[in-house]
Parts: sequence; structure tokens; C-alpha cells
Amino acid sequence: MTYRPIIPMLLIAFSAAACSAQVGVPSDPGASTDLSPVYSAAPTQATLTGTAPATTSPATSDVPADRPATAQPSAGSATTSLDQPWATMTLTDVTTGEPFRLADLSAQGKVLFIETMATWCANCRAQQREAVNALAGLDSNLVEWIGLDIEATEDSDALARYSATNGFPFRYAIADRDLSRALADEFGDVVLSPPSVNLIVVGTDGVVTHLVGHHSADEIVALAAAQGV
Repeated sequence: MTYRPIIPMLLIAFSAAACSAQVGVPSDPGASTDLSPVYSAAPTQATLTGTAPATTSPATSDVPADRPATAQPSAGSATTSLDQPWATMTLTDVTTGEPFRLADLSAQGKVLFIETMATWCANCRAQQREAVNALAGLDSNLVEWIGLDIEATEDSDALARYSATNGFPFRYAIADRDLSRALADEFGDVVLSPPSVNLIVVGTDGVVTHLVGHHSADEIVALAAAQGV
């Protein structure tokens, strides 16, 4: 009869049990055997103060977050009369010497096209030539084009000569510093850049629209019609 050594077998069994205890093998056969480490997150401020964290909905926008929003066209609100500083300041027609206010012209039910310009500006002259052709087919009692000279170095005499030399039959006036500043406050500094060709259009309903860029005679006629003529 052959005898197997009992003590070595007991030692092997004891060593295996000890190893199982060290690595955390559960004694319950039905328990999870996932041995991955578990980390406790640091407590949030809400947890520390005993308040629930606020929930915010993400803002929705068609403009990507990394790109600034494109500026929208400048347009005023409908009013029964113009009361903005640039509309109520008294101006002087350089060809007749008569005082006038843009607000009063608007109150007559006219569509106003107000161009900020300078006598040296070739873009301004080109725009005013288009205006001559456009207004030739419109009722002068319903539409008026006004040139506001915003060049600080120019005076009434120079502006009157400009009108006569080019054959422009419009109302022209010098915009002083206060008027120029009032225009820029409402429409932005671009309105003080003559080559940009700025048009401030006032409709018969008092709506004020600021346009930038050259407009053909046909476009001016269409604008006048859209504004109530």
C-alpha cells in the first residue's frame, strides 16, 4: 500500500487560500469578480453646501462659437416722427441759405435719401449721378435727396461749387462735429466714411434704414417704392 504525504497537501491548500484573500477574490461564488480599481470622485461644491447643482440648457445659435456673430443691417424702429438728434438739428442749405431740419422734411410725407459724403469722394459723385437719373422719374414732392458733407476741412462755399459744377440738383448741407457724432452714435463710424457710400433712408412711415454700398438708379427707384412712394 502506498501512502501520500498529507502535510504537504495541506500546506498547498493553505497557501492557495491565503493568496485568494490577498487579491480580494470574493468568498461568495455569486459575487462579481471585477477586480478593476474603484476611484472616489472629490465632492463638488454642491455636495459640500448641500444644494443641488444648477442645470443650464445649452444656448442655441446658428453661429459657431469660435466665430463672431455677423453684424446685421442697421435699421431703426418705426416712428411717427423723427426725434433723433441728427434729425432735429438745424442745417443750412448751401445753395439757398435756407435753414431746414430732416425731421421737418420727413413730416411732409417725403421719402428721404440722406447721403454722408465729401466733395473729394469719387464714389459719392458716382452715387449722386445715379440719384439724378432715379429722381428724374420720381415726384420731387414725395422724394428728396440730401447730401451731408462730413469732411471737416470743407465749407459751405466749396460744397455749393461742387453742386453747381456737377449739376446736382439736391439739397446739400455741412455736417458739423455734433451732427457727425450723432450719426455715428446711431449708425456706427462707417457712416463717417464717404467712400463706403452710406445712405440713410427714411420712409413715409418713419422707418429709418442705413444702407452701405453703391446703388443704381433702378435700385433707388425700387427703394423709394418700398418706402412708400
